[in-house]
Amino acid sequence: MFSPELPEPILFHPLKHHMGFILAYIQANQHAKPEHLCKDLLTLGSSQLDLYFGHLSQEQIAEETISYLQQHNLLSPEAFRQYLIEGGTDYRCITLSDGTDWVLRWGVIAGRHVHLHPARYASHTTRVKAAALKTAIATSIASAQLALPASGLSTINKVRVEWLGLSPVKWINEHEGIGKFLKLLQGQV
Repeated sequence: MFSPELPEPILFHPLKHHMGFILAYIQANQHAKPEHLCKDLLTLGSSQLDLYFGHLSQEQIAEETISYLQQHNLLSPEAFRQYLIEGGTDYRCITLSDGTDWVLRWGVIAGRHVHLHPARYASHTTRVKAAALKTAIATSIASAQLALPASGLSTINKVRVEWLGLSPVKWINEHEGIGKFLKLLQGQV
């Protein structure tokens, strides 16, 4: 689920990579049907991702990236593609004003050739498994809808099995994975 509100040529998936967006998403979807949530949460994929929790909004991130591209004459698709090729990899990294490193890749959506996401283990980020993030987001919403405790194992497993089609878990550790992200989301929602 990329953010079409951001200016072209930026391709950014805030539900995967931006804590501020995730918190707003949870608030906006307190009454959403599980089917709607599942469709959105499927866009998180099934591997690991890097989640930015710094103070820059997704709009500021896009603006700073575009500014960098403009300053280096890389805004056109041709110039940006050549920039990636000259780097010898399919990506490049830039550092934004808050000191966070961001990865620039080739975007596959028309008009959005600059795919942007936080660099692995960058400052103001944390690495998370997609299933843990999906579970934490859905459980935060479900606990409000069903008047159940978000941290309860039965609530978590109900959401994983009935809403997300995932296997139940045997236990939750509040310092890692699902427990860590539930605690983080519950503290800010």
